[in-house]
Amino acid sequence: MNQQAPARRATLLSIASAVPPLSLTQEEFFEGALRHWYKDIPHAERIVFNTGVRRRHFTWDPRVELKDGSRGLGDRVRVYEREGLRITQESVQKALGDLERSRVGAFAMTTNSGYSGPGLDLFIAKNLGLNSHIRRTFVGHMGCFAAFPVLRTAMDSVAARPDELVIANASEYSSLQFHTTPDPEQVVIHGLFGDASCTVVVGSAPDGEGVQFLRSHTEQLYDTNELMAWNIHNDGFRMTLSPYVPFVLAEHVDRILERLLGPEGLSKKDVTRWLIHPGGPKILEGLARQLKLDKSSMRASWHVLGEYGNCGATTALLVLEETLKTDKPQRGEYGVMMGFGPGLTVESMLVRF
Repeated sequence: MNQQAPARRATLLSIASAVPPLSLTQEEFFEGALRHWYKDIPHAERIVFNTGVRRRHFTWDPRVELKDGSRGLGDRVRVYEREGLRITQESVQKALGDLERSRVGAFAMTTNSGYSGPGLDLFIAKNLGLNSHIRRTFVGHMGCFAAFPVLRTAMDSVAARPDELVIANASEYSSLQFHTTPDPEQVVIHGLFGDASCTVVVGSAPDGEGVQFLRSHTEQLYDTNELMAWNIHNDGFRMTLSPYVPFVLAEHVDRILERLLGPEGLSKKDVTRWLIHPGGPKILEGLARQLKLDKSSMRASWHVLGEYGNCGATTALLVLEETLKTDKPQRGEYGVMMGFGPGLTVESMLVRF
């Protein structure tokens, strides 16, 4: 009698990040740039230092590049093409490590920080000697939740072709879109965002072997689309971020988690690791209150916020990397990843460590 083969799932084989070499403390960036930009905005200093960010990485030095005012979109994209390629490739190369590159069949990448064609993913595949028949998927301008559609692309790819490996990358170079416009909303944004790239390599493995992506759930909060936006202007990209976002997320999170966990026969009490996108301290605090979590339950999220800032789509993967590196979850523990962005769109994913 034939035995049924064990179920296989999308499994994380490796994860690695890379950051620009320029690192500034919040104090250094405020004194070198933000104090001058926002000298006429009341409470700007308090706003910046209430973000929870201690240090960030910058692809270019806004203190220098923007000292004479704003820069054109073309100038910003040229830096993205050059420096973004270098940093993203470092992340991908580290994640590939000793894995068999001939098995890589797909490459999914997202960024909200710049555009060019061919994209960075093509040049990285070429430079690293990946297959010429590699399938590339680029996810652009979806905001801070964009790592989730990239991960879903990887999940679908290994389900269809279980012998292949998939590169899933999120890279953000938000400092290339900073502005000197004296707008109170921009004080918060420029006090939060930083630059980083993170890559995971996903393969198919038997059920229960390694960190596995079990399922995802997406929720569109259609009536809140005006609360967050990421628009293109002549002098670069510009974000809109409403202070009401944390309250909206807290209002909907329980229903979203029921839809994510219920089909697996799980509930919130079964989740021991909360990998929440640190869009800002009020988001983390609001969700912690609603879910009745103590701060240690989201330690990795708070750490990434403090040491990297909000790195857009990359942040969810940085939180996953930090969780694996420092918290070292036990085999069989469940975790929930969550991200939020324009829409408002809420992405969630159930993982088993």
